[in-house]
Amino acid sequence: MNALLTPRKLQLAFLVVLAAAPWVLSTFYLTLLNYIGLYAMVALGLVLLTGVGGLTSFGQAAFVGVGAYTTAVLSTSSELPAWIAWAGGAPWISLVLGLVLTAAIAVVIGSLTLKLSGHYLPLGTIAWGISLYFLFGTMATLGGHTGLTGIPPISLFGWTLDEGHEIFYLIWIFLLLAVLTTKNLLDSREGRAIRALRGGMVMAEAMGVDTARSRMVIFVIAALHACASGWLYAHMQRFVNPTPFGLHIGIEYLFMAVIGGAGHVWGALLGAGVITVLKQWLQDILPRIMGSSGNFEVIVFGVMMVLVLQRARGGLWPLLQRVVPVRAAPREVRADAQIGRAHV
Repeated sequence: MNALLTPRKLQLAFLVVLAAAPWVLSTFYLTLLNYIGLYAMVALGLVLLTGVGGLTSFGQAAFVGVGAYTTAVLSTSSELPAWIAWAGGAPWISLVLGLVLTAAIAVVIGSLTLKLSGHYLPLGTIAWGISLYFLFGTMATLGGHTGLTGIPPISLFGWTLDEGHEIFYLIWIFLLLAVLTTKNLLDSREGRAIRALRGGMVMAEAMGVDTARSRMVIFVIAALHACASGWLYAHMQRFVNPTPFGLHIGIEYLFMAVIGGAGHVWGALLGAGVITVLKQWLQDILPRIMGSSGNFEVIVFGVMMVLVLQRARGGLWPLLQRVVPVRAAPREVRADAQIGRAHV
């Protein structure tokens, strides 16, 4: 078995299963897979930010909101200023503008927040995450807490993606491209500098790493992943309000990254899948067991987090690799490229 099972074959099998999913699964399970893809995109940014770079952020849901609200406003508002009116009703243009706006916000927030260290850094991310959340709910232009409706579906080559099974492929193409670019980044010289952050600022600077630049790079990339997820979410739901972009959802994204394996790229997908499916299952079964309705799944997730941190700090991905041993494909690697290489 070991002689036949390689990462490339596993990835090919995964792609085949994904391609066949809309043809064999019901609407419910396709919708679940769509959400897993969206959540995994945000968790992937946290793998890069937290698992590899050693930085903790609880505010990624706010960046998802920036992407969602940017496209929602541009797609639904009939009173856009003249300088931006040309972008109205064009989802793909709103994606580009959303990414630019998110990068600008991330640079501003990062220039202030990333100067913090220790427990002050996660507290700082909580502060701006809450601020952006209340901004979404306060501004009349953004619909307040009622939200914005009537967001048009995405069109691609004349094909309108207005159903879950139609936007499925686009969501997973975005996610797989994000995985590919993240893996390539981590295998580059810049990636080795980013991984050096995990050992601490002093050690990284002693190795000649520009820590301020590297921290900003991964912070912006994680924000862009979240923005793309928000853009897809808005056009899939055709409606946005502030609820999915609050602090509690930001904590859930971090939970996905940790459960899947914060130091592993594919752990983001595993963590998003486990948490999404488990949350759906617990919401159905726990009220029947308890005899009343409530957010009992939050209690289970809290216990699960404690157990994972105690028993499997590396997350579920390393455990899965032990259960399903994979023979690494032979390849030549330069000696200097092996220094600081992380398991991804």
